[in-house]
Amino acid sequence: MTALPDASERAGAPHTLTDWLRRSSDLDLMALLRRRPDLALPAPVDLATLASRASVRSSIARALDALDAFSLRVLEVVAGLGAGVSTTTVHSWFAPGDTTAVDAAVGRLRDWLLLWGENDNLHPVGAVREVIGPYPAGLGRSADELFAMVNDIALAPLLRRLGLPPATQPGSGAAAATAVIADLDHLLGQCDEAERAILDRLAEGPPIGGLRNATMIRADSAAAAAGPARSLLNRGLLVPVDRDTVELPREIALRLRNHPAGDVQREPVPVAATERGTSVIDGGGSNAVLGTVRLVELVLNAIADDPPVQLRAGGLGVRDLRRLARVLDVTESVTGLLIEVAYEAGLLSSTTHVDPSYLPTTEFDSWLRRSTAARWVQLANAWLAMTRLPSLIGERDERDKTIAPLSADVERHSAPGLRLQLLRLLAELPPGQAPTADAAVLARLSWMAPRRASTSRPLAAAMLAEAATLGVTGYGAITGYTRALVDGAETGAVRAELNATDLLSAALPEAVEEFLLQPDLTAVVPGPPTADLEHELALTADLESTGGASVYRISPASLRRALDAGRSGSDLLQFFTNYSRTPVPQALQYLINDVAAQHGRLRTGTATSYLRCDDESLLDRVMTDPIADSLNLQRIAPTVVVSSSGISVLLDKMRAAGFAPAAESSDGAIVSLAADAPRVPGRQHSRLARIRPTAIPDDQLAEVVARLRTSERLSVAVTQSTNRVSQQIPGVTSASILELLRSAIRGERTIALGYVDDTGTPSQRTLMPISLGGGMVRGHDPDDSRLRSYPLQRITTVVLLEDD
Repeated sequence: MTALPDASERAGAPHTLTDWLRRSSDLDLMALLRRRPDLALPAPVDLATLASRASVRSSIARALDALDAFSLRVLEVVAGLGAGVSTTTVHSWFAPGDTTAVDAAVGRLRDWLLLWGENDNLHPVGAVREVIGPYPAGLGRSADELFAMVNDIALAPLLRRLGLPPATQPGSGAAAATAVIADLDHLLGQCDEAERAILDRLAEGPPIGGLRNATMIRADSAAAAAGPARSLLNRGLLVPVDRDTVELPREIALRLRNHPAGDVQREPVPVAATERGTSVIDGGGSNAVLGTVRLVELVLNAIADDPPVQLRAGGLGVRDLRRLARVLDVTESVTGLLIEVAYEAGLLSSTTHVDPSYLPTTEFDSWLRRSTAARWVQLANAWLAMTRLPSLIGERDERDKTIAPLSADVERHSAPGLRLQLLRLLAELPPGQAPTADAAVLARLSWMAPRRASTSRPLAAAMLAEAATLGVTGYGAITGYTRALVDGAETGAVRAELNATDLLSAALPEAVEEFLLQPDLTAVVPGPPTADLEHELALTADLESTGGASVYRISPASLRRALDAGRSGSDLLQFFTNYSRTPVPQALQYLINDVAAQHGRLRTGTATSYLRCDDESLLDRVMTDPIADSLNLQRIAPTVVVSSSGISVLLDKMRAAGFAPAAESSDGAIVSLAADAPRVPGRQHSRLARIRPTAIPDDQLAEVVARLRTSERLSVAVTQSTNRVSQQIPGVTSASILELLRSAIRGERTIALGYVDDTGTPSQRTLMPISLGGGMVRGHDPDDSRLRSYPLQRITTVVLLEDD
């Protein structure tokens, strides 16, 4: 697509940002809209609208956030020097060896439409100077401006020190500034090491610092003993701007700097790394993966057993968080992270009751049936995509209240982009290399996005810790399977999930279907158990420790739990025999037989409920136990006791009292009364596509640029066409306009209309007219093919457009 010659090209150098855009090629415009998608949504109607949109503060701020430290400093220098500056002048602000880097930065700034113009006439776009702030390039205001702001009373001691007359006439501030700058070399030579350190720090920027009672300047002999900052203030090297703030004048900062622009690295410092090997890194990450999947399952089951109530303001209460942390045997911060990730993954949600509580969703049951790798990938996708910062949990908000998990205070919309940027930075290291320290990674991140460094650096440090906890990284390095997820942020989430799942499955230890029974009634699983084995072991034993091997403890309570779930003594013995690589210890056989023999001797059913036992002595013990009163037990026969409590309550309280009743059906068979775990309906949850940049397809960008070019052609046609007919009197349609409309209808030509709406606002419309009558012209809009109608009395001009 070739742009038509325009006025700016005929006249030479562009005079406005719109003229500069007219000179850009279609590919350049597409690249601009790709870098700054907010300019294309909604599509601008013409280049003037695009230029206006690129000049607003919000759009410029988003573009500045994407600049590296060197490019940002170049832009700050241009903005500080003002419009019309040349690149030669900009070069003089940097080190001689930075010339090529400055030219490249100017090119990047033009590509981002933050600068426009030729090399001898650079202009910052729109509100760039305002967005950068009051201290471009870290430089303060001039000495004249600063001293002019100091009141006469505060300035008097300094004037006496400098040997100047009292501040009785206007211009005393300017005189003080001139005297300080003229004697600057002598004043700087008098500074000791502590004073010079303060000046050097302020010279690098920002140029302001805090000092109590800054307006109290002294000139007596005691001034030198007041501390380094106040000594600098008393000698005029620092200027008070309010009661507790001082500022370093621009001239002093430029004298202290090696170069006017300051010492800014044109390239980031490489991240120091050590070779660990891909297998070691993936192995370290896979261990954390196994722990993450296990803990998420454990915390969701704990929530299902005792659903925590949602706080009135939203979120999970501190007591519930501590309870769940004790169940998991991890810190509250790790527990909060797991809950947030599970919620984002769609495994956890709140009920819709009057008093809502949190429960696992139906998606959780599907998640349990998947492989370990697939389960982790779903959790990792959720962590990458969620607009929440779990590291804020437990902190204090602006109201001095503790930030709760799942509350609105944890929400931060910049989180997904920062996580992705951080992982991409780690992915720049060659596979198998790990950074020696997180500080090097954070320093590199600060150079890549300096405007966000003050807020993003502590958040990034917390994100690195979260990545290590979840298994996204291993030994501080990005794992192979995580690389696939990061690549998927641009190449496609579905394919990335498949690749990551395959890579993680290969990195995980092979699942085992057996364990080793020990004489001390423990079962050692030498690796990650299969889902079926893990489920049965969780039912029959208690997990004691995890790691490369898991240790389960078998006890009477755990065996009763399995019997309560419907297993029989023979089932338990068969399970241990089938899955144990070692013989079943005789002590375990005896324990199973004893527990099974005791289990179910008491039977309960619905009477409301009853207890039945062939052993009358056992019922005698029940009736003499304090539990009999709380359950309102009544003996109606030597072997039968009834209760007004429900069967579930009866079973729970009897078991708590040390008895082992079992529920039975109407035919006397033992049944399990364990209800299905409570669940809430699944909900829509985030996927990796949510963290992708707002990328606009190339075909849509081409269409936007084509419309911009069409709009420019229409503008040129309206202003230059010899066929234009102007209607001088609104409301009166000339014969020439009517003839042009009829000609367009006969020739099926497209026309441009000058149109005035009800408020008197003029505009341009394009139309392919099909009929004329009843005071209206009707036709199709070439852009969307919709039928349009315009009153003739509101048409001011008609232009027959060329066929192209």
